[in-house]
Amino acid sequence: MDKPNYAVIGSWDWDGSDTRKGITVCKVNEKTGNLSGFSNYLPDVKCGSTVACGKDGIIYFVDERKELKGRKTGGGGYVLAAKIDEKGRLEVVSEEQSMAVTPSYCCLDESGRYLIAVHHTSTRDSATKLKKNSKGEVVQEIIYDDAAVVLFTINSDGTIGKAVDFHCHAPKDGKASLLHSVYRLPGSDLLIVCDKGLDQVYCYAVRRGKLVLKDILEVPDGSDPRYAAFHPEKPLFYVNNEQTSKLYTVTIQKKTGGMKLLAETELMDQPLIGMASDVVISPDGKYVYTVLRFADLISVCSLDEKGIPSLVQTVPCGGSNARGMAFSKDGRFLYVCNTESDVITVFKVQADGKLKKGREIHVSRPANLCFL
Repeated sequence: MDKPNYAVIGSWDWDGSDTRKGITVCKVNEKTGNLSGFSNYLPDVKCGSTVACGKDGIIYFVDERKELKGRKTGGGGYVLAAKIDEKGRLEVVSEEQSMAVTPSYCCLDESGRYLIAVHHTSTRDSATKLKKNSKGEVVQEIIYDDAAVVLFTINSDGTIGKAVDFHCHAPKDGKASLLHSVYRLPGSDLLIVCDKGLDQVYCYAVRRGKLVLKDILEVPDGSDPRYAAFHPEKPLFYVNNEQTSKLYTVTIQKKTGGMKLLAETELMDQPLIGMASDVVISPDGKYVYTVLRFADLISVCSLDEKGIPSLVQTVPCGGSNARGMAFSKDGRFLYVCNTESDVITVFKVQADGKLKKGREIHVSRPANLCFL
């Protein structure tokens, strides 16, 4: 009997909601694209990012919260590791404080020996203090929670070890850092971090248990870079933005980590604030897909021989406030998580890369999806 295929769905919504969240595990029918046999775990966990898959079937994810359990204010969230057995049952094997406020994303380094978590923080939770400057003048000082990149060890059994290093991004020009996502460049020890608060993209490396900042890319002011996706063959990645409907194509040098903005592509026929969520690339590297949650659209772009996108289709995403997307393992289906509509919409990918809407699968507050 063939071993069943499973998908992991992370659910997320805003603070104060009483909706069911957590992690949902279900079976995948690869022929039809259907998901079934849903089992929900950890309903109090707010999982805003796609899980990271490690060795021996262990997955890693964040609990995106501002306060530690049992505390009224402060302390931050958690990083968790879990196993999914042959029957699709989830068991948490470790849980550690993420060390800062509102962990938004995590990934493993190339070796699998380290876990990297980034923190979104919040501009709403600042503290205004008074002090005297060197001239004796009374001035304001606005303090924010640390926007931290935190490095954890991974133990030999896959559990999460201690935090061994961190790097914080300070406010700049009156703007707070808001670290939204982190990704590992395939075949490399380099990491990409999107900072939607400072309009910057960072390249880090993990070297001997330390975080090394390799390069900083400034993107156009007011963009709010949010998610990224790597080209499967070329030294390129694509960054979308919360406050502009443009997709940025960025070159990266694997040896040095140096980055350069190569192109800007409009994702809408009539540009407006698209508030982009996830961005994914087809397995064959020919098309890039971005979901625009403000407009409830998916933008489909073809990639030319240089990897530069051009818009070929916009299609309704099948719900409201879409966040995560994922391709089926064979690339035949694209799944879109519509958070506010409590529905995952399945699209059939056509030969020309365009999308055709298929079935709808109802799940509480789906935010991201990963196939194991």
